[in-house]
Amino acid sequence: MRLLTILFLMALLPKWGVAGDIDLANHIKKYWTRWHNRKIEIADGDKRWPLTPELKAERLEHFKSMLSKFAPHIVEETYLIDKTFGWKKGTYLGVLRFGARNIKPLADVPKPEHECTSWITMDNMTGGKEIIMHKNRDSRGRPIAIQRRAVPGKHAWIGNGPQYGLSPSQGINDRGVVVMMNAGDALPEAENSQYGFGVFLICRILLEESGSAEDAVKLLEKIIYSNAHSHVECGSIWFIGDAKNVYIVEHSNRKLVAKKVNSGFIARANAFHYPEMQIYSLRSYKSLIAHSRREFAIRDYLVNTQWRKNGVITALDNAAASRIDKFPDGAKDYPPCGKSTISATTFVIDKEYPEFLSTAYMVFASPASSCYLPVPITLREIPETILDGTFSMRSFDLMDKKQPLLPADKLAVLEKRLYERHQAAVEKVRVLLRTSTGHTVKDDAAKILNDAFAENFKDLQASVK
Repeated sequence: MRLLTILFLMALLPKWGVAGDIDLANHIKKYWTRWHNRKIEIADGDKRWPLTPELKAERLEHFKSMLSKFAPHIVEETYLIDKTFGWKKGTYLGVLRFGARNIKPLADVPKPEHECTSWITMDNMTGGKEIIMHKNRDSRGRPIAIQRRAVPGKHAWIGNGPQYGLSPSQGINDRGVVVMMNAGDALPEAENSQYGFGVFLICRILLEESGSAEDAVKLLEKIIYSNAHSHVECGSIWFIGDAKNVYIVEHSNRKLVAKKVNSGFIARANAFHYPEMQIYSLRSYKSLIAHSRREFAIRDYLVNTQWRKNGVITALDNAAASRIDKFPDGAKDYPPCGKSTISATTFVIDKEYPEFLSTAYMVFASPASSCYLPVPITLREIPETILDGTFSMRSFDLMDKKQPLLPADKLAVLEKRLYERHQAAVEKVRVLLRTSTGHTVKDDAAKILNDAFAENFKDLQASVK
């Protein structure tokens, strides 16, 4: 009977409990205020690689052809954006490929360290119920928001990414597939390409087109070998997982290597580990040491301090690890949480019901100046203050002043309360899924999780006034 129940619930996917897609035109009119009444100038590429008009046109045509191949609905989406803002058709397609010369990041922020740190904790270290995947993102661009899309015919997803954007820096879809990425090693020019998609766009495509981690890795391989990836002068390191399989993928634009993580724990910074990719690396030994320090700092805290003591690693443990801002030996290398750490997410993939109970614990600025908010995979309503950027900018203001959101003891109490409220909702839904065969189970389950989210956000807002 339980097997029949699960099969029935699976048949409801990917639309179970997931809200419909955003009204794109209304969304960008309301929230992309920085673009309003602007004459957009498409950028000409990086100063290190100036483009002639002919080369720019060639790259844009290749970009459009690849997007038409892998995600034609996004091409049509760019035309709708052009129409909404009154731009010449093809303008946003050019922005998507090259950026906009006259749209600058908010505030004068320092040049970022490209120093993302990610880690994976398999279920043999989490108590058996879940797989945890985490990313600290180091870059620039503010504010940050929850992105949510449910394009008809595609997998719905939620993600953490720029408020002024439609592609996440990390996300999870309605099958519990997680996709996130770190920059990899500097590479010889022959191993790079300036013709394809940026990594955020690839992240979105993988989330929308993939029903499993294995499918996502295969699709990523097709994108790379179609010369449809662009990441300036470096390669990429992807972390792609679901309830059954987790992969780490390293690649240039001519070589891709994917390997499974079968058990245990691994932290990765921005250095290639695979011998098949290290032969192309231009990384210096000093840089390699710096990245190794970040990997060790995370592993030392989560494995040596938490797991050896408690026998499990939790989402709350990840929150503490993501805030490590110095090394025990006093080394001056860039830490896991540094001056350019602008967002983070802990993805918890539920092993039993990944499409229903997986969770993204998100912050929308530095973890040092934020509180993790549990976001259910079934999220329907995103608070206005997250969508319009004011929630994120509050934390960025504290980040610029090097101040925490709350004193450490009060923050720990608040995060524990939010975590426990969400976990109670998860376990309530788990019982519902195990015992119910009614046609309303999907809506009942989504309501329980969304009510807990709303209560948590209200609690968070009240706690930091």
